[in-house]
Amino acid sequence: MIEKIRLAHGSGGEMMASLVAEVFYASLGGNIKDANDSAILDLPSGKVAFTTDSFVIDPLFFPGGDIGKLAFCGTINDLAAAGAQPIAVSASFIIEEGTDINDLKHIAASMGTVSHRTGIPVVAGDTKVVDRGNADKVFITTSGIGVIPEGVDYHPRNIQEGDKIITSGTIGDHGYCITAMREGISIQSSVISDCQPLHELVASLTPLASEVRTARDATRGGVGMVLNEWAQQSGKGIIIFEDMLPIKEEVEGGCALLGLEPIYLANEGKMLFAVAPHKASEALILLKAHPTGENTAVIGEVVGGRPQVVMETRWGTRRLVPTPSGEILPRIC
Repeated sequence: MIEKIRLAHGSGGEMMASLVAEVFYASLGGNIKDANDSAILDLPSGKVAFTTDSFVIDPLFFPGGDIGKLAFCGTINDLAAAGAQPIAVSASFIIEEGTDINDLKHIAASMGTVSHRTGIPVVAGDTKVVDRGNADKVFITTSGIGVIPEGVDYHPRNIQEGDKIITSGTIGDHGYCITAMREGISIQSSVISDCQPLHELVASLTPLASEVRTARDATRGGVGMVLNEWAQQSGKGIIIFEDMLPIKEEVEGGCALLGLEPIYLANEGKMLFAVAPHKASEALILLKAHPTGENTAVIGEVVGGRPQVVMETRWGTRRLVPTPSGEILPRIC
């Protein structure tokens, strides 16, 4: 019989101690004898970046990852978007009574695999169990801390007219993957979530730091949402070119079938950059040299005029790319 989570697993007693030791310490490392109410970190000198995020994705497991990998990578990528070198992550689990403990072990092991591979430890955490029906299996909240190297200032206020807009790869993969699962699309597909850590990719641009205006991982709301935020924050217009957008054929076709636009679909392993025009070619070379940036492409540029995003279509016409309204895809991350 598959062992299930019981309320007693969150009571603070023997069952909770066993769960924490056998699931979280076993997967994420550390020694329970060293446990304390806070992690003590030795941080290098420099500006410190701190971020936090919650993950409620449905389903928990999907092609290319699961909620554990997603939570870890999402926090690392938020730090990376600020130009920070990630130092440590914390993870808090809210678990519904009745959840399979084997599923929880799988999720923790997935998070631990990425942690060990990147060398970024999970140094603190918490576990809570709620009554059946008061959550949906597992929710995770992660926080991360990192140090920003001297000379790095990736903020949208730095965007200037003429800057090139660059994406580190194909867009919409994660959003389409999750949507296809939910909609029960039965056709064979090679599209998997792009969930992956991007801190090394972003660090590859450190030699150009003074010419990298800003960066952002295009998660909920996708590329369209990020570019609209940049336009509003910088007070400048942005134009993108439809025939330059790197979109997998399956994603484009599936979106046409479902009535979705790839530009608004979530990505969990792609970074957007605004780079000074005279350094765009060099940035492309550096990004393409990294395994996570082989499909890097320039997709547009910053222009004058109103702070809005415009797309030049394949037919040479132009249309607005507005900020998405309402809920595009709930529980996508």
